[in-house]
Amino acid sequence: MGEVMIGPDDAVDLHLHTRYSDGQWRPEALFDHVAARGFRVVAVTDHDRVDRMARLRALGSVRGIHVLAGVEVSANWRGETAHLLCYARERFGAALGRLVRRTVRRQLETTRAVHAELRRRGYDFAGQAEALAGQRGQVRRPIDNARLLEVHSYAPDAARAMAMIVDAGYRMVTVPLAEAVAAAHMAGALALLAHPGRGGGELHRYEAEEVRAMLAEMPLDGIETRYPAHSERDTAAYEALAREYGLLTSAGSDSHGPGGQLPIAYPAHACGALLARCGVGVA
Repeated sequence: MGEVMIGPDDAVDLHLHTRYSDGQWRPEALFDHVAARGFRVVAVTDHDRVDRMARLRALGSVRGIHVLAGVEVSANWRGETAHLLCYARERFGAALGRLVRRTVRRQLETTRAVHAELRRRGYDFAGQAEALAGQRGQVRRPIDNARLLEVHSYAPDAARAMAMIVDAGYRMVTVPLAEAVAAAHMAGALALLAHPGRGGGELHRYEAEEVRAMLAEMPLDGIETRYPAHSERDTAAYEALAREYGLLTSAGSDSHGPGGQLPIAYPAHACGALLARCGVGVA
């Protein structure tokens, strides 16, 4: 496939999520949304899922949107969560698929165990079939248990529901960051540290010096520098670090659904080098 060409100010968003992982976007609705707003390139980076690339690329193609292969790998570094964004031109090699499938399998085991524990504690999910109709009433992801608690009025909001499933035994399933980077490179993908300045909840905020320490241990290809939770100062600091180390930079909204953060029209020049490595020229 030849190189795609876009303008430096054309809209891109390289961090989006759908129902294939923990998002609320139906894939078709997400692509209708970005197509209506003139986006030229996107990456759907569902957590630990690489098995829907062909469908996502097809949805983009019929709407005139170029779709990079993307995934957000659930990883850890020095005892803290560290998400890794991986990108490729069209698809990933087998090594990355093996890694994320292992995570998804372990996550499913944990999700089912938490569900069983909630029921043991007396929670009755009479409306489960309807609440999870899109997946035949089955719990598949941690967020499903939290959703059931909310839908059945056991939890007043998402934060309380998450606290309740943690109390019932939920723990995030992750892999060592160095292992994830190595698998990405074996799979022919680029590996970038996701939202280092976000923090909060299960996520750790990585200051520039911590990112330097990471770089001393493993060959990260870049950093997600533009992100809704990053202040202008954060963005400037991470972009300065990227220039110092010759790293790629990415820009993404982390949009999970129409009721929350929406896709952001970042200018293509903000991540031009990354796009070029994935077959998209910016000129």
